[in-house]
Amino acid sequence: MGNVFSQLGKLLIWGVGISDPGTIPRKIDLWKIATEEGWKVTNLSASNLNHKGKEAVRLTASGDDGLALMQELHLPECKLDLSLAAVNQQVGLVVRATDENRYDLVSLEVDAGSALNLKVRFGSNASTVELPAHLLGEWIGVRVAVAPQFTAVFVNGNNMPSLKVPTGSQTSKGDLIGLQVGKDSQALVADLKYVQSRKRDFE
Repeated sequence: MGNVFSQLGKLLIWGVGISDPGTIPRKIDLWKIATEEGWKVTNLSASNLNHKGKEAVRLTASGDDGLALMQELHLPECKLDLSLAAVNQQVGLVVRATDENRYDLVSLEVDAGSALNLKVRFGSNASTVELPAHLLGEWIGVRVAVAPQFTAVFVNGNNMPSLKVPTGSQTSKGDLIGLQVGKDSQALVADLKYVQSRKRDFE
C-alpha cells in the first residue's frame, strides 16, 4: 500500500510541480521556428500570429511529415507544457530525440466537432479525453512529463494523467525536444514551456 501512495505522489509532482523557484516553467520562443533560429526545421513552414490572446504559431507540413527540433536545449527528464488551439488538428510533441530520425512522439489529436475531444497517443497506447464544449475554438493546456520510469500526459491542469506509459515503450534515449506535424496538415500551438526536473522529483 505504501508503494501505491508513493507512486501516486510522484504522479502528482510530475503533474502539478512543486512550489519552489526551480519549478517555474520557462518559455520557449516558438516564433523562432519561422526563422530557424535555434531550431532544425525539416519539411515544415511556420507563420506567427496572435490567436485568442496568445502569441501562437501555425505549422504547415506538405509532401511529408514536418519536424522542428530545438537544438540548444537538452532535456533528458522534464515537464513540457503546450497549448493547443481547440480546432481540428493533430500535432506531435517530440521528446527524447537524438536527431530528426530518432525520437519518441506524444501525438495530440483534437477533434472539434459537435463535441470536443483530445486523443492522446504514445506508441501503441492511447486514450481520449472529453473536454467541455465551451473550449471550442479556445485553448487546451497539455503537460507531458518525461520521467525516467514513464511518459505521462496531463490535460487542462488535471492532477492525474490521461495517459501514462512505462519506460519500456520508449524507443529513443536522446535529450532533444521538438514538434511534429503530419503530412499535408497544419497545427496551431502556443506557450511551449519546460520545467527541468531534478532528482528529487522522481526519487
